[in-house]
Amino acid sequence: MNRKLIVFWIIILAALPEVFCEEQMLNMNKVNQQAIDKVISGKVEVAQAIWWGFNPEDATNALQSAINSGAKKIIVDNAGKPWIVRPIKLVGNQEILFEKGVEVVAKRGEFKGKTDCLFRADNQDNIILTGYGATLRMNRGDYKLPDYEKAEWRHVLSFFSCSNIKIYGLTLAESGGDGIYLGVAKKGVTNKDVHIKDVVSENNYRQGISVISAQNLLIENTIMRYTAGAAPQAGIDFEPNNSDELLDNILLRNCTAESNKSYGYLFALKEMGADTKPISIRIEDCKAVGDTKGSLRFLTGNISSETVKGIVEFINCTFESGKSYGVLIEDKPVTGCKLRFVNCSILNKISDKPAASIPIKFHSRPGSTEPIGGVEFVNCVINDTLDRNPVSYPNSAKGVPLREVEGTLTINLSGGRQKQLTLQR
Repeated sequence: MNRKLIVFWIIILAALPEVFCEEQMLNMNKVNQQAIDKVISGKVEVAQAIWWGFNPEDATNALQSAINSGAKKIIVDNAGKPWIVRPIKLVGNQEILFEKGVEVVAKRGEFKGKTDCLFRADNQDNIILTGYGATLRMNRGDYKLPDYEKAEWRHVLSFFSCSNIKIYGLTLAESGGDGIYLGVAKKGVTNKDVHIKDVVSENNYRQGISVISAQNLLIENTIMRYTAGAAPQAGIDFEPNNSDELLDNILLRNCTAESNKSYGYLFALKEMGADTKPISIRIEDCKAVGDTKGSLRFLTGNISSETVKGIVEFINCTFESGKSYGVLIEDKPVTGCKLRFVNCSILNKISDKPAASIPIKFHSRPGSTEPIGGVEFVNCVINDTLDRNPVSYPNSAKGVPLREVEGTLTINLSGGRQKQLTLQR
């Protein structure tokens, strides 16, 4: 074959992928009105977001139009490029499937509002978000720039007074607030029947997950890691804002809080009161690893007549302290909610700060008046590098006793030494 002809065909063949790619992108940009009309008429219940025309510079209109179309299921196609969007509003009675490899990314220069979220739902029911291998990502570094008003509520996913919500398989990253926020849009209306499974919430600004009000919440096989930026900076934070909000029938199973700037698991329950429905929370087979301030902080109000009742249980959990306490229990009065640890392990590897890294610390803050306690440890183990008192109670309130702290602790020390401690006070 002629040498020049061979070179010609080599050039042509090399250019074909680029030609096909450009043609494919042009096809994705086209609006498929015929398919859209079938969706709107109800003839088609499963829609592809790309039918509304994919714009790689700003895909908001396509994605929001698909969501607003009334389709029962939306497929967000892997277009080979991120879906760059402004804030998106979710609607009820709809499933959104993000294909493997899909990235939905917050548009730079947008999200100027203090509560602008990547996806938000208010007073909606029956929403399913599925995305194994898909990522929803914001640009948290941008929100610290001078043209952004300082805020901590630019979440990836926000649900306010919603019910029957399912979030499966997604990675939620780089928000200006939380990976997931479960809040309240209408006073007295909690989020109900929420299932979060196989989710990774990482590199968020304030929290991996914030639970303000929820009833029948199940979180499974979920990782909350690398939170840093604005306090509290926890893996997951249970923190109602008012006494009429709920933490009822909540279960975390096989979850991990890892390398968060403060605590892995944070309970800030001061705003709940005796008139609140008793809390019911069970944390089982969960881990906290390398969280800077400690694995767990549990804080309530200290006035007996105003402290929330109920029970919080940790079953088969592992708390591996970062640079401070394994477990910190503050201001929780004996008459408040019950706190139980069953078959739990506290791994304390900090040896250079013996006074600041006690495995279990109780604390009464200045102004406390009620006896601290109401905590049970059943067959729990502490692995410590130092031979020290594994439980401390620096009584900052002066004169407030520690009572009804019961159970058994096995302390494993270096060199194979072991001690048994029975708690009874």
